[in-house]
Amino acid sequence: MPNPMSLDFQVGFNFFAEWWRVDQQIKEDEERAKSGRRPEKARGDPKEERDKERGKIQAAYDTYKEELQAKMAKTFVVLHKKEEWFRERYVPDVRDPFRVKLMMFRKGPLSQWENDLEAGVFDNFTLEGIYKTESNGAGGVIEREEGETVAATEVLGVGDLVPSLGGEIRDESAMQPALLIKTLAPTVSREKIEDFAKEHLGEGDGGFKWLSLSDPNPQKKCHRIGWIMLNGDANIEMPIDRSDGRDEENDPFDGETRNIETVDTTSNMATAADRALEAVNAKTIVDPERGDFVCHVGVHVPTREPRKKALWDLFSAPERVERDLSLTKRLVQKLDKELGSEADGVAKVEQRVEMLRDHGVLQAKVNGSNGSKKAGDAVIDDDRMDEDDKDEGEEDEEEGAVDEDDTDDEELLIQKKTLDLLVEYLRRVHNFCLFCVFESDSVHELIRKCPGGHLRRPRASLATAAKAAARASAAGKPFPKQRSDSMNEDGQMSSPLEEKKMNFRGASKSDQQLQRAFNWVKTFEDKILQILEPENADLKKLGGMPLEEAVNDELKKHVKQEDEAKFRCKVLECTKLFKGDAFWRKHVEKRHTEWYDNIKSEVSEETMVNFPVTPVTDIVG
Repeated sequence: MPNPMSLDFQVGFNFFAEWWRVDQQIKEDEERAKSGRRPEKARGDPKEERDKERGKIQAAYDTYKEELQAKMAKTFVVLHKKEEWFRERYVPDVRDPFRVKLMMFRKGPLSQWENDLEAGVFDNFTLEGIYKTESNGAGGVIEREEGETVAATEVLGVGDLVPSLGGEIRDESAMQPALLIKTLAPTVSREKIEDFAKEHLGEGDGGFKWLSLSDPNPQKKCHRIGWIMLNGDANIEMPIDRSDGRDEENDPFDGETRNIETVDTTSNMATAADRALEAVNAKTIVDPERGDFVCHVGVHVPTREPRKKALWDLFSAPERVERDLSLTKRLVQKLDKELGSEADGVAKVEQRVEMLRDHGVLQAKVNGSNGSKKAGDAVIDDDRMDEDDKDEGEEDEEEGAVDEDDTDDEELLIQKKTLDLLVEYLRRVHNFCLFCVFESDSVHELIRKCPGGHLRRPRASLATAAKAAARASAAGKPFPKQRSDSMNEDGQMSSPLEEKKMNFRGASKSDQQLQRAFNWVKTFEDKILQILEPENADLKKLGGMPLEEAVNDELKKHVKQEDEAKFRCKVLECTKLFKGDAFWRKHVEKRHTEWYDNIKSEVSEETMVNFPVTPVTDIVG
């Protein structure tokens, strides 16, 4: 069997376990051939031996995954580190000036957001979703019988929900005129494209405004697509009527640009985009250093109703809302700090929410109400009749049962409203999707990756097990396992084998789905913390390595240990001998300074993967 490390992809656990056993057997046979010892007979309980072996295999498999991730990331970096997209993302001398320009561009969306917020555009905005089976088609829910509640489908899908009333507000900046660059070679720099656009379009009305570039596509030789955003208002009659996805089942967006169409300029009135298309299409970007590039463009037409994706049900729990709000505030403050002192999204949103509370918009629903809404009422997820009250003796509920009272109190309504507005603030001002943990340089790239944002599931559909999992995820605790006969008094499995049976063989479909939801939420929070606390990121899990450790590994290739206290220098043509590794290191830093600095520079470039905010592993994967 081939060594898994020699392959260009990650193998599964069973394949690795089989290879590991064969490899261990070969090593034991070679050791016995050298020593002449006879094979040792198995001792002890076979069950315990199997458990020990599985533990060793699992540890070896985890190490293999980290090493393979690092190997793939390093190979990817070495292959692409000279390309323009990589330099723009990871090389400070290129990245920092671009970030300054990006912050200047974002001041426009910031000003628009503040005006819209003050005008009350977002007063009824909400991320609360409605199950398609419960929707009346007008942003509300169908009338229910007395005592009827909401329940999630057995298998959760991203297309389960439609927006509540107030949740369908879209960013009009996506409708501004733009040209689509269908493909860009990785060697074409942003500066060359900007100069090309300014030369042919100018910067006045209908001229060049901003250049947006997508992430590279590893499956297409790291080519990118781009948008030349233009000054002036769009005046294009949209040729295609698209639905909002309410009739589509379990059809997640695949990241391809299917929301992009081209318009035949001969059949539409002349617009800013049409005139720009005629000016730049099929023209050549001249680059004597990297080669000329012919620019093929079309008119970009965004989808009218971008589909919103349903979140996992754990995000609807009050504990999770509180935790997500805390993370979102920190994220907004971090991004606003880069934008400038005039940006203070958290303060402005909190001020608006406080005003809404003072005007009685954010009020808890009274028990026993029929769930109807008045014109000024806030949009929340508990659009239902409350269940009949039970006697105290009947309060014991089975696992998976729905709570008697899941009504949001005023404090939770304020937290939800603040969170929802901050999530929309991130999308509109910073082009950042909180739940995808993805930042782009324009609304077009954001919509390409995440068309309409996300929706929370109705809180009433949360089962007891989901509530426990949400509380554990918010508190940073492990996934809560169900109590079984195989558990000891401390709630732990009596053996790893029993734990395996519990996790995989005995778990129901809903239990497995809940475990996936818990893992997804944990990964989401880890990615957010990589941005907020990059100094605490586990670089090796990201496929990277601390710079000092990487330099040491490279230096080891240039010294030969001939004896316990003899280290021969192999740098260039040097052959000096030293008593210890520390003496040799001092020699290298003092006598081979230029070579040493070059090594550090090369290693630093190759370990750009260490930058936790935008790890290369996200692109490799």
